[in-house]
Amino acid sequence: MRKHMTVALAAMLVAAGCSQDPTGVSSNELVLAQQAQLIAQDVAASSEATHEGWLRRLFAALRDTDDPEAQACLAEARDLREQQLRRESFLKVLCAVIEVFPNAPERTGLAVDQAIVRIETFLGGRDAPRIRRVLAHVKELRADADRALAAGEKVTALALNLRSIQILHRLVEHIRDAHGDHDVVADSEMEAVNY
Repeated sequence: MRKHMTVALAAMLVAAGCSQDPTGVSSNELVLAQQAQLIAQDVAASSEATHEGWLRRLFAALRDTDDPEAQACLAEARDLREQQLRRESFLKVLCAVIEVFPNAPERTGLAVDQAIVRIETFLGGRDAPRIRRVLAHVKELRADADRALAAGEKVTALALNLRSIQILHRLVEHIRDAHGDHDVVADSEMEAVNY
């Protein structure tokens, strides 16, 4: 019994030490990340810009479209997917999305902007350096998306906005797992969606 108590006490001390580790993520920041992630999901759901649900609805609409340009993009996407070119295939799907829903880049960008504002309001002056770094990165992605949209590159703008949404929807994992490259993680998750 004494041995079990000693082991339990040692485990608690190690856990307490880890939570105070300046290089580790505090449990407070993880709780804040969970709340921030829920805010992002709520904004996306209310604007119908959720990653999984939104894309699935879009893909369903694309399957039923008779738009010839959208059909051509989808045919290319299927060919590229068979060649294991997932990124290129996904971009072709986004090309089809824009043919059917021309304002998709703007709508997704607006959803990301609203999520950022609500998360920053929620955080207020709280200490959350990792969350703030991710938010800064998402803001950079949004600026890149706006530049792409201004240059007429709607597919690129939509891809960047969807990446931003995906990062915010997985904020806890990005914080907890200390992803070195948020973009690669988000893109691989999006490209894995079946269409």
